[in-house]
Amino acid sequence: MGHFDAISVGGGLAGAAFALELARNGLRVAVLERTSGPSLKVCGDFLSWEARDILGYLGIDVAGLGARDIGRLRLVTGRQQATASLPFRAAGLSRLRLDEALLAAAQSAGVQVLRGEAVTAVLPSQPRACVRAGTHGFSARWVALASGKHNVRGLPRHQGGMTAYKISLAPSRAAASDLDGVVQLVGYRGGYLGACLIENGNASICWVMDGAAMRAAGADWRGQLDHLARRSQAIADLVSGARFLTDRPAAIAGIPYGFKRHAGIAPNVFAVGDQLAVIPSFTGDGTSLALASGIGAARAVLRGQPAGAFQGAFLADVRGQFFWAQAVDAVFKTALTRRIGVGAAAMLPSLVRGIASLTRLRVPSPTAPAQ
Repeated sequence: MGHFDAISVGGGLAGAAFALELARNGLRVAVLERTSGPSLKVCGDFLSWEARDILGYLGIDVAGLGARDIGRLRLVTGRQQATASLPFRAAGLSRLRLDEALLAAAQSAGVQVLRGEAVTAVLPSQPRACVRAGTHGFSARWVALASGKHNVRGLPRHQGGMTAYKISLAPSRAAASDLDGVVQLVGYRGGYLGACLIENGNASICWVMDGAAMRAAGADWRGQLDHLARRSQAIADLVSGARFLTDRPAAIAGIPYGFKRHAGIAPNVFAVGDQLAVIPSFTGDGTSLALASGIGAARAVLRGQPAGAFQGAFLADVRGQFFWAQAVDAVFKTALTRRIGVGAAAMLPSLVRGIASLTRLRVPSPTAPAQ
C-alpha cells in the first residue's frame, strides 16, 4: 500500500491544483488519474480572467501554451445575435493541453502522478483514509475527491437531465476568422452550443442536449451536429468544411447542473471541482471554480480546517454566482425567453457585461498567500 500525506482522486484542474499547492508546502502527495495519457474532457476551453490569474499563480503560462485571446461574447438564437465586449481578458486553450501542463507542474513540485489508476473506493477513516484503485491500495491523512464529472462508487451526486459532448476541429478559414477573439454561444431548443478558438488555429465546440433534443437529433454525434446545423446558420457556418481532430467526441450523460455537495463525506475527505459544485457550463467559470476549490481545500488542510467546514464556506461564497448563472440558464430554456434575452443583449451590450461580471468567481482570491 502506498502511504502519503495527501491523495487527489483525479488529476484534472481541481485535483492537480490541490496536489500542487500541498507539494509546494512540503507535503508528500499523490495524484491518482484514471486516464493513461492526454484525453478529451467534456469541459469548455474558455479561460476567464480569474482562471488566467489562478493559473499564473500555479506557474502556468497560458500564452506560452498557445492560448488564443478572447475579448467578445456572441449570443445567437435562430437568426438573432448580439455581440458585446467582455468585462475581462479571456482566452481559449484546450483542456487537453492545460491538464497536462498542470500535471507536469505538479510532478515538478514533487507530486507522484500515478496514471491509469481508476479509483473504485474511498474509505474514510481516522487518522488515515484508504483509497482503492483496482488491486492497489493507498492511504493518506487527507484525500481530495476530484474525479470531475465521473462519480466514485458510494459517493454519488444526483443525476441531471443533460448530455454533453466536446470535440476539437480545424475550422474553415471563414469560420476561424468569424471566431477570432470571440466566444460564441448558440441557444436552441433543448440546449446550447459553445465555441471558441484554441491553440494551433483549431477550435473547440461543446454542446449539451436534454432528453427531448436527444430523441429529436438521434444518438449519433454527427447526426446531432447535422440536425443542429439545419436549425442554426451559426452552427452550420461553424462546422461546414471543418475537419474533426478525433474520431468521436468526449461525452457524458446526466450532468447535474446546479449541484452542490453540502453534506461532508468525512473530516479528512474534501470534495472539490465538479464533485463539490457544478455551475451551468455556458457561464465559462467552471475552470475558475475547479482551480479555486482545489487550492482552497489544500489551504484548509494546511490550517487544520475539516472538510465540511471548508465545503460550507466555499459554497456560501459562490451562492450569488450560482444564483445569477441559474437565472441566465432559465432564460435559455424557451424560444421566447431566448429571443427576448438576445434581443435585450443586442440593444444593451452593457447588460451582457454586467451579467458576465455577476457570474464570475466571488471567493477570496486563491492567489493571495496562504494563511
